[in-house]
Amino acid sequence: MVDRNPFARRQIRTVLLLGAAAVIAVVGISISRISSEKSDDVETVVLDEPGEYQEPGIGTNRDLTGETLSAASLDTLDGDRIEASKWLDMGKPLLVNIWFSTCQPCKREMPALQDAFERYGDRIAFIGVNPHDSVRRLSDFTDEFGITYPQYRDTNSEFVVASGVATFPTTLVIGSDG
Repeated sequence: MVDRNPFARRQIRTVLLLGAAAVIAVVGISISRISSEKSDDVETVVLDEPGEYQEPGIGTNRDLTGETLSAASLDTLDGDRIEASKWLDMGKPLLVNIWFSTCQPCKREMPALQDAFERYGDRIAFIGVNPHDSVRRLSDFTDEFGITYPQYRDTNSEFVVASGVATFPTTLVIGSDG
């Protein structure tokens, strides 16, 4: 049998899909409104108490206070492998910023980190660690933002995992003793 009006069938299918999408949107909005209404048996989370851990929580970085620098290998932008412990050979404290190019907070903090590097780079070693981007994307990003402190790639997320990093950007401050 020859379909004499395929255009009409496509129009009907489009109308049905749009109708289904509208129903899903209305149901979603209704559920959202019901969920946002407070009831007496729901505990409210207050996020204005600094230093307080409150349930329910969100993913967070492991507390590394007092721990030594993670033993991990990273890639230079030239493709060589180095151990993170080599950074300690600089003989000064380290500021290690873990970032990636599509992270909006990372983009916002980069100019401040570069400014701090220019002011304190003689006393503190600044290091960038990128677990996501290609060498080209990383280089384009640092060129765009005028970043001049050393950058490394954590291609297998070895450093990120060993350091317990769950959120980006993360900045670690490490004493000259590791």
